[in-house]
Amino acid sequence: MIINRMLEARARLGEHCFIRDNGFARIQGLPGSHCVTAGQDVNGEDTSLMVVASIEGYAIECESLTRKFGNFTAVNSINLKIKRGELFGFLGPNGAGKTTTIKVLTTLLTPTVGRASIASFDVIKDAAQVRSRIGVVPQEFALFGELTAMENLWYIGTLFGMGKDEMRHRSEELLKTVGLFDKKDVQAEGFSGGMKQRLSVAAGLLHMPEILFMDEPTTGLDPQSRIALRDLTRSLNESGITIVYTTHDMEEADKLCHRIAIMDHGKIIAEDTPEMLKHRYGGSHRIRIEFSGSNQYNASILAELKKLTGASNVHTSTNNEGAVIDLSVEHAGCELVTEVAGFLDKKKIKVIDVKSVEPSLEDVFINLTKDDVNI
Repeated sequence: MIINRMLEARARLGEHCFIRDNGFARIQGLPGSHCVTAGQDVNGEDTSLMVVASIEGYAIECESLTRKFGNFTAVNSINLKIKRGELFGFLGPNGAGKTTTIKVLTTLLTPTVGRASIASFDVIKDAAQVRSRIGVVPQEFALFGELTAMENLWYIGTLFGMGKDEMRHRSEELLKTVGLFDKKDVQAEGFSGGMKQRLSVAAGLLHMPEILFMDEPTTGLDPQSRIALRDLTRSLNESGITIVYTTHDMEEADKLCHRIAIMDHGKIIAEDTPEMLKHRYGGSHRIRIEFSGSNQYNASILAELKKLTGASNVHTSTNNEGAVIDLSVEHAGCELVTEVAGFLDKKKIKVIDVKSVEPSLEDVFINLTKDDVNI
């Protein structure tokens, strides 16, 4: 493919890389990596379909990174390391410092104190090198509505000094990848929100960046467009591109991200895999009982349910259907749910549902940022 030919040419010039024959690739250009020529036999393995180099070090490193605006500290001495090939999520309330951090990492702002590096290049000293290795997909559509999809990509390619043949091949390839090739000659102003975001992804990938920053890319999209963009994001990451992903959608972050950092008041207050975050900060497992109406139980029933399940806490509330009981338990397995359902049946108490509820990333977020009120 055209990407492979371009990368092989760069490799002959001394740049380190890895190549995958699936439409995406990444330049390494870093110590510790090495390049293998397509089709070369490595330890008896045919590399005609995939050419892989060793991947060492980090895509992004921050050390005591701080950014102030006058007396206000937006980013407060954060330390962060993001591995190459990760899909890393940033979560946090509005005003937590996520956007400022991303702006520093993409060279739009300079740090007040501390340092940050992208692909081993300093964001201040080597800003041009950093910009050549990153792509950005903003939340708001930042391309030109009066230009066609192809014209927008050609404009971006011109800014990066790409030749005409390279721009044409790369643009066609990316428009096929994001599902817009049949719209290549259509003005972008007529595109739906999902189509505009996919075009933004293509623009961000045009110069073959190592790292892609995606700032709440699914905000305002319909469910089908959100799913399509998530699938595209996952495919890009599986091809080897490091992705930094900010979102307010907890379910989206849980499904997509390998690791997540939660920011609040300019600091990273938690960082780990989604599963470990839920384990540490998500609270207890719950058995939830949903009733039709509110007069299905009394204090005696609540006491018996607590004893039966060994619940550490019993919480009652209401929803649109009626009353809800949440029993906080150590493990909410199928056997315990069956016991609760059997108990309620014997008491002739009618319920809508009895189910186990695992701690969610939303629980983690609320538990860690519960002192914040954002209306």
